[in-house]
Amino acid sequence: MREEIARRTVDELVTLYELEPEVRDIFVEGRSDRNFLRFHLGAEFESSLCNVYAVSDRVHIPDGELISAGILVGERGRVVWLSQQLSTKLPGHSSAALVADKDFASLDADTKEEIHGLLYTDYSSIEAYALNENTLDKLLRVTFGAPEYITASVLVSAIKPALVSLFLIRLCLRESGTGASLPAKTLNKWDLDDHEQSKILEAFRLALHSIPASERNGQTLETLYARYLDYQEGLDSEFRNYINGHDISLLVVRFLKTECASVFNSEARRPLQKPEVLETVLMSCVETSNLAGERMFQMLRRWVQQGTWDS
Repeated sequence: MREEIARRTVDELVTLYELEPEVRDIFVEGRSDRNFLRFHLGAEFESSLCNVYAVSDRVHIPDGELISAGILVGERGRVVWLSQQLSTKLPGHSSAALVADKDFASLDADTKEEIHGLLYTDYSSIEAYALNENTLDKLLRVTFGAPEYITASVLVSAIKPALVSLFLIRLCLRESGTGASLPAKTLNKWDLDDHEQSKILEAFRLALHSIPASERNGQTLETLYARYLDYQEGLDSEFRNYINGHDISLLVVRFLKTECASVFNSEARRPLQKPEVLETVLMSCVETSNLAGERMFQMLRRWVQQGTWDS
């Protein structure tokens, strides 16, 4: 069930901002993003009328509006669409800040259009802000009591290749136009040490196998793998631009089970084997100080305090 928040049409929202210019809102894709920003921007909110909302909790945006605008249906699309509407109906407004995951934009496969009031995460997703040594050390030492030889840098080195490979596989499948997706059993059996061509091809084979041949849009293992290699050529050194946020906790669990499975022996830690549970804990380990140097958070703080994007 949705939380009891009055949902408005975009025109009602515009009217609200015109009548009450002191009101300012931040719109994000989902409730976990909302909770994350509310906490880490809490000090700035104390002296303002600003609040944070998951976009679908606050604004009614039918899928048809996104389709008509040529925007992918989903919460990211709703944030982008709302930013377009507000920038058109309220040019130069200071009423709303909108935050969307960068997703595949670093490889030019998702829009990163400059729209007034719209900010993109510094990395591919909100969850990527947890991939720093301070946060991961806190997770390993405090949450798990992991052995000292299991360090944040060791963990990142172990999971980074798999994170990037899975990101590229998902991108290739999405861009193929087949509607195929990464099978759950591929994720569940992914070996952190295996990134050979055969592993990538097997992932594509299983994905294509899940849909009828007549619906494969002419795609084959070879065409998908060629696209994979093309995207791989476009990678830069910031691997956090090339990860699916929800894969992080999945691969952290896989790494810990391989390197020090005993951390899950206690009854209190056993639930952390579920990636969705671990993800909540991991994001809770992020300190506000870890975000101080990130451009998106700097811009949001300035906007909450001053109502402007200018420095």
